[in-house]
Amino acid sequence: MKKRLSMALFSGLLILLNLPGLSAAAGQVKRYTFEISIGNWDILPDVKVKSLMINGQVPGPKIEVTEGDIVEVKVINNSALPHTIHWHGLEIPNDQDGVPYVTQDPIEKGESQVYRFVAAPAGTRFWHCHWSTLLHISGGMYGPLIIHPRNPADDLNRRYDVTLDKTMMVDSIDPQWQEKMLTMMEKMHAMEAMKKKSPDATHKASGEKLFGSVADYRRAIAEGFKSPYLRGLPKPSYKYHLINGHPYPLVPPVMTRVGETVRLRMINAGNIPHYFHFHGLQLLVVAIDGNPLAQPLKINTVPLFPGQAKDLILQPKIPGWWAVHDHAEWGSTNNGHFPGGTMFLLGVADKNGKISDYKPKISLTQ
Repeated sequence: MKKRLSMALFSGLLILLNLPGLSAAAGQVKRYTFEISIGNWDILPDVKVKSLMINGQVPGPKIEVTEGDIVEVKVINNSALPHTIHWHGLEIPNDQDGVPYVTQDPIEKGESQVYRFVAAPAGTRFWHCHWSTLLHISGGMYGPLIIHPRNPADDLNRRYDVTLDKTMMVDSIDPQWQEKMLTMMEKMHAMEAMKKKSPDATHKASGEKLFGSVADYRRAIAEGFKSPYLRGLPKPSYKYHLINGHPYPLVPPVMTRVGETVRLRMINAGNIPHYFHFHGLQLLVVAIDGNPLAQPLKINTVPLFPGQAKDLILQPKIPGWWAVHDHAEWGSTNNGHFPGGTMFLLGVADKNGKISDYKPKISLTQ
């Protein structure tokens, strides 16, 4: 393990040395611990969802570091399911990329693994589980990874004189499907653990079977092995759309004043696109997938596709309570009821601190 970590860190430092203006000696070591468990997450006061959680929360912990820092994450698997962690958008040694059976074996129940890499490149990025991603990401295994640039000239917060820097992680879930699949997978993996079958001896109850090559796969089919592809699995029908683990009306408003600048780091960890329309202002898209744009885009409706991050600069000029919602309206519903989902409010105060004469009310269905 020590040799593997040393080689990974050495490879990361070589990558780092190739980044303009960055010294490998400049970074600090930042350590995090991720403890994986399965429990109930209250997305609304009366809606509990069986979820995969890291450190008992959804989304998982934010990693916030400076470009060139050494990031060390110890992942402890207390759940019955296998996992890996992928560092989305980072340029790191291949053996730290967290893709099961491509760069590593999965972390099984009761096991732990330490990921270690140099934080680069700078920008708004995120991490997520890469095992059974359809279930595990919607199940809650994701979190933001913010890498601040070491060079002040590259700092968008300084460039735009940002007064509020806020991260919003978007996800979409089907609670019934999620509970059914997690419960089924827990039982299957528990059976496998009891039988103590080796991964390459025979196929598991979950249908997983490993092959050394495509030729081995073809040979197994020819000899009578039945592919799991022949047995369909239920598909999710996304009913709730979350920002930082909750839908409207539990998404807190973004509060600012005329003359101030807000940076919203919006990350879509889910499986469907969203189209965020901002009432009452034009905004700038200044970075996509963590990478600054040479020419920022001035728009008021922001497409946010699965796996995508966008950095927005808001400089509101008119006081008031301004709605922000998904203009693909299914994304603004809770189990079919509007308003809900990814809707939230932008509260803009004038120089005296007044927002509006009208006090917003909470509507659960319209």
